[in-house]
Amino acid sequence: MMKRHFDVESDGFYGAYWKCKTGSDCTMIAMIGDDPEDYLARTSVKWLHKLGVNVMTMSPGKKDYGHHNYPLERIEKAIDWLKVHGNQKIGIVGAYIVVIWIMVRYRWRYMTTD
Repeated sequence: MMKRHFDVESDGFYGAYWKCKTGSDCTMIAMIGDDPEDYLARTSVKWLHKLGVNVMTMSPGKKDYGHHNYPLERIEKAIDWLKVHGNQKIGIVGAYIVVIWIMVRYRWRYMTTD
């Protein structure tokens, strides 16, 4: 699996982008686990690739386990990057309560204006 790594300091968010080999314009932002490249993240990437979906795995930062204060601006930067790189449909999935909050905020701020 090929990936591109992102750091908060240089890119504005912490994560990894895993492009599907079959080519796709759909991406799932997966906020699963404490590191975007750990076992749980890689396992979710493999499963989503089988479904033909690109994956952006994200976490708050290196060795940062405080998902309760995840800055919304980091999600915005990741979504902007995904759109610039040809991803038309973007979803968010995760195992944290913060993901629900981000989905609600994102939908409220951006989906209603399109």
